[in-house]
Amino acid sequence: MKELFVCEKPSQAEDYAKALSGGSTRKNGYYEGNDGRIYTYAFGHLVECVNPDQINPDFGWKGDPSNLPFFLRDIPLQVKDDAGVRKQYKIVVELMKQAELIYCSTDAGREGQHIFSKIFKKGNIGNKKVMRLWVRDQTESGIKKAFQEAKDNSEYAGLVLAGKLREESDMLIGLNATQLLTKLSNSPSVLSLGRVQTPTLAMIVKRDYIIENFKKVKHFTIVAPVMNLGKDSTKLFEMVLEKDEQLTQEDAQARLDVLGNRTGYSVKSERVKEKPRKLFSLTSLQVYMNKKVGWSASKTLEVLQKLYDKKFVSYPRTSSEYLANDEELPGLLACHSSNEWVKSIIDNGWEIEKTFVDPSKVSDHEAVIITTEKPSSLVSDEKKLYDEIFLRFVSAFYPPAVFEKVTASFQDGPETFKATEKVLREQGWLVLENKEVQESVLQTTTLDIIGDYSLKEKETKPPTRYSEGTILEDMEKAGKYVESKESKAILKAAEGVGTPATRAQILETLKKRNFIEEKGKHLISTKLGRTVIMMMPPSFCLYSAELTAEFETSLAQIERNEKTEQEFYDDLESLIGRIAAEIRANIKNVQGAVKAATAREVIAKCPKCGKPIYENTKSFSCSGYKEGCKVSLWKNGLEKLGKKNITKNEAAKLLSGQVIKVKLKSANTGNPYSKEVRFNKEKCWVEFAN
Repeated sequence: MKELFVCEKPSQAEDYAKALSGGSTRKNGYYEGNDGRIYTYAFGHLVECVNPDQINPDFGWKGDPSNLPFFLRDIPLQVKDDAGVRKQYKIVVELMKQAELIYCSTDAGREGQHIFSKIFKKGNIGNKKVMRLWVRDQTESGIKKAFQEAKDNSEYAGLVLAGKLREESDMLIGLNATQLLTKLSNSPSVLSLGRVQTPTLAMIVKRDYIIENFKKVKHFTIVAPVMNLGKDSTKLFEMVLEKDEQLTQEDAQARLDVLGNRTGYSVKSERVKEKPRKLFSLTSLQVYMNKKVGWSASKTLEVLQKLYDKKFVSYPRTSSEYLANDEELPGLLACHSSNEWVKSIIDNGWEIEKTFVDPSKVSDHEAVIITTEKPSSLVSDEKKLYDEIFLRFVSAFYPPAVFEKVTASFQDGPETFKATEKVLREQGWLVLENKEVQESVLQTTTLDIIGDYSLKEKETKPPTRYSEGTILEDMEKAGKYVESKESKAILKAAEGVGTPATRAQILETLKKRNFIEEKGKHLISTKLGRTVIMMMPPSFCLYSAELTAEFETSLAQIERNEKTEQEFYDDLESLIGRIAAEIRANIKNVQGAVKAATAREVIAKCPKCGKPIYENTKSFSCSGYKEGCKVSLWKNGLEKLGKKNITKNEAAKLLSGQVIKVKLKSANTGNPYSKEVRFNKEKCWVEFAN
């Protein structure tokens, strides 16, 4: 066998075989191309670091905390403990040993590179010629282009090392910190800490604390409405105050009492252009879909991955909102020329907004855009997401929208009153959002149609609770929460806390750990989550966004060969020692708080034996299981009907014998519907009430 392509998943291998070999025949664990090339595949990570307690039992949960912290360099690898994984690993390694030339064809990025390199290292493949296939989109033309531009895999040595060090360091930081805190605090449940999840949790806890301790302050101002045909308009003239000036009701009333001589009505206006919105990165797309339709970050990524696998969009896990060049855009537009919006672009000769093309702002991957493949049929969620990506891409070619910013003012004695408006004059790209041209209210207003003065009560407001969208934004822009200019610069360069590929999973981990919970559209920290953050002093290094940013900066330096492996290990060992020392120094202050926070909440009384029912990881179960009571309500009991999890509140009602209405989703059409359900205590399942 001359050429072997090692892909990340089976569908990828089949697509590459079609593009490069004109088709293939499926074999046991690989595809044989029509021209003799072989395309095999992993299932994501086939190989992982061994658990440290396999190296030394003292490093595991059964070990004494006096053995912590521990430190390891070059952690050995093992094949994942799964029969299917072990079988596929053997096939891939055997094919690698037979090949004369190997193409690393996993996803183009640090993790894709890491998946391949671990198989190569664990399989002891030795001195083989390896090339890197760096595919930016999964279309046939994209695959062929990547093959023509393939580079020697040695050029990605920094990426290989960065992937290895990322996995090892996350394991070492997480295991040491989590074990030490859990063991020394005598916690009955695991108090998980990590370099990304902990600063993210700290951001949510801090926001909740500010909101819950916020003291509202009432203040007043004076307003006068613009009258339109005898009806109050929503447009108000408001008295101009000094910066940060707040009036009591008495002060505002005193000012109002002396008013009554309006003069000098004037209107100023200026036209401003508003360019189309930036193209989507993964994070900005997740934020947008959360705000618009309430999708979680993980759902957006899941649907986006499906679109990518079907070749309809470019690589999903990108941090960039820019394109490296515009050379292929005419051809891309031509493939979609039957669309009326695209036809307008071609007919008018419009080009993409130049600021969206910037190779200096593209590292591994460009923004998420459409490809030359036109979807003929998509399920509802896929269509919803594709349409947003399509619209955002197309709008980038349209002219700017033109607004008129109007400011009107008048005097009344010593007081100035102002009103402002922003009206659309030329649709530009906003025609795609059906925005209509508007008329100005203020430009046709005169003093005689401004109504009577009145007091308007206001109050200071706390920040809003985090949603998945807003926490993703703040994870990406964490630099705004640190004070030093150097730290701000580091966080900006590192693109905040976590990466586009990991942020959604971090939020899911915090939910599974019961550190945060969803309430409507908001994410709120739980009692346990708050304890994890508030039991250590605010200066604890794992709470800081700066730590993970510095870490990502170090990995980027490794990728660029600007930092050695030895230097990275030395820094990591020092950091783990510092984390352990801080936990030990403060542990006496947190044992009581942990005990209070981890006291189990009774969800309901068992409908069969009357004993307390508690929440577990996957179910709500009776505490009388040792006496033979088997009542248990599984959280995923309605998953097949389209409801991911039964909430704690829903479980409490069901286990108390109540009938509740839940939102489900049709397996055939994907359409949502509501149904009344109840808990069957004999069969321990949820069933329709009628």
